[in-house]
Amino acid sequence: MKNLKHSKYKNTAILFEMLVRKLTSETLTSDKTVTVEIIKKYFGKNTVLSKELQLYNSLIKESFKTEAQTLEFIRSCKAAHNKLNKSSLRRQRYNLVKEISENFDFQKISKIRINNYKELASVYKIFEYTESDNPKQLLECKNVIVEYMVTDTKTSNQKNIVLEKYKSHDKDVRLLAYKLLVDKFNKKYSSLDENQKQVLNKYIVHVNDTESLKIYLESILPNIKKELKEQVLKINDPVTKIKVDKLSEMLCNVKTIKTVNESHILSILRYFDLIKELKQVNR
Repeated sequence: MKNLKHSKYKNTAILFEMLVRKLTSETLTSDKTVTVEIIKKYFGKNTVLSKELQLYNSLIKESFKTEAQTLEFIRSCKAAHNKLNKSSLRRQRYNLVKEISENFDFQKISKIRINNYKELASVYKIFEYTESDNPKQLLECKNVIVEYMVTDTKTSNQKNIVLEKYKSHDKDVRLLAYKLLVDKFNKKYSSLDENQKQVLNKYIVHVNDTESLKIYLESILPNIKKELKEQVLKINDPVTKIKVDKLSEMLCNVKTIKTVNESHILSILRYFDLIKELKQVNR
């Protein structure tokens, strides 16, 4: 039996997500015109890629109460996908990847984190392969989608209840709720210095762009180590000196990080806290 392989270079939904994440990361940092034009060109109305993307989204965004309903819906989407012009699909996908590569570092953009990567990869296999290729692997892919769509119903319902309750209040109450939320956020992070705020801001802007975060961390880690080294020279207590030295050695090696997550950011914020405390003690 054929081994069902997934290719993110041929997965229309993942290519689209890469561009959207790229566009998001560019919003506050650079000119996003090129990304917007590529999205419009290949995912505009009536393009064959936009039609395929709609089928991907149907299997990711729709939700059902039962497994039987979900499986029937998967079969319907598969049948609709079979009717798409395959030669046009291949040609447009090839041109899309070519254009992305000409304008960006494709290896870098392809490493942008996509939360539902596993589900999108499963949809790709369902669309690209048939039962005769490998029935067991195809069943596993369908189970991934079924679990995602049926479980998502519960979560979706809970979110909708909260959202509807929020919408039911008048404008003044909604504004007050928003103000309280902002005030709570500002209070929580009011003690951060400029370095820490910048780290937090970078993480928020580039949360799905691990490569951009890694480049940023690589740029600030040498300064953190330098600051720690300068403060160590001023410490008189030998035990404290050894501990701070050890902490400096424990600073993460960005090259070994697969995905930058909250724990890495929290660690960097704590190092800045340590530097602040050492500066106060060593005055």
